Amino acid sequence: MTIHLPEELENNILAAVQSGQYASLDDAMTTAASLLVERLKQEHTQASPARKPLTEGQLEQQLIQSGFLASVPPPISTATPPWKFDPVKIEGEPLSETVIRERR
Repeated sequence: MTIHLPEELENNILAAVQSGQYASLDDAMTTAASLLVERLKQEHTQASPARKPLTEGQLEQQLIQSGFLASVPPPISTATPPWKFDPVKIEGEPLSETVIRERR
């Protein structure tokens, strides 16, 4: 792996190696990477505390705010059917018979 660091940071790491704090540049970079990984783990656990589940209303509001929904549809009542329509009467043979006849 090749890493390009800002000059000041590179000079500080080289100085730490030359002063004897680290046996080699690899040791210094391994320590730096380990500290970064540990810091990221700590930030992750602090940034994502246990959250309570959303209520249906909260979820709907988040979906509207994010633009996923324009509005929340009204709830469906079990007392009335979700749609009201009158069937259209069609004259002639049933559709299934038409399909069968046309495939022959």
